[in-house]
Amino acid sequence: MPRRILISNDDGYESPGLWALARACRSLDCDVTVVAPSKNQSAVGGSLTLRQELNWTRIEDPPVPGVDAWHVNGSPASAVIVGLNGVLGEEPDLLVSGINRGANIGNDLTASGTVGAALQGHYRGITSLAISYAMDPRAEVDWDAAERVAAIFCREEIEGRLPKSIFLNVNIPLVPFEEIKGILVTRVARRGYFHLEVQGETKGILTRGPFEPTPLDPPPGTDIWAIMNKYVSVSPLQANFTDHHVIDALGERFNAAWSE
Repeated sequence: MPRRILISNDDGYESPGLWALARACRSLDCDVTVVAPSKNQSAVGGSLTLRQELNWTRIEDPPVPGVDAWHVNGSPASAVIVGLNGVLGEEPDLLVSGINRGANIGNDLTASGTVGAALQGHYRGITSLAISYAMDPRAEVDWDAAERVAAIFCREEIEGRLPKSIFLNVNIPLVPFEEIKGILVTRVARRGYFHLEVQGETKGILTRGPFEPTPLDPPPGTDIWAIMNKYVSVSPLQANFTDHHVIDALGERFNAAWSE
């Protein structure tokens, strides 16, 4: 029986990155279902569409033959929930979100709709991947390298080589496939790309822009460093936000404060 893959994204169902990912998954002889937002939902994180009725519509003649495709008038996370509970009859073996137009690295990944969509699969114990391409979101690019890299990661799961229920954030450098140096397992850098571009005394816009690196910023071993040095970055993520290192110390401090 073919393995089942559910695909979503945050750029909307018309994004070429979504269909590059669908082609990568179809090349593995899997049953592929696409359930993606009806419009661009970048930087909405893991938000849910709660104050309107969700409607999902089948995409007739999708760009990738053999794919069951739908679009949803909701956020990326909501689209995944629709895919899991409204479209699919059985739980998928793999959930993949992407391929995003632009990197999702450093602190900014918490704002990522691509990551937020994959998180819904992780919550349910489904192996989940968020895949992004380190490109200018406004540019047109060749998706060949990103598609080939995506196929590598999806194949690893389909062939049973990844730990069950793992959650990976994958970022692909914008270089030809032959120039990619390899794959690095990385930690998330503690800095972000978004900044406020002030355009008047009381107004401005948030933009995602580059920064000038130094030898120690970003440090080696981080996702940003990997992308800057032409490596595919793979960051294992988890949904538990608990800071276990301070639980005991805080417990002692607050118990003492309560007794004072």
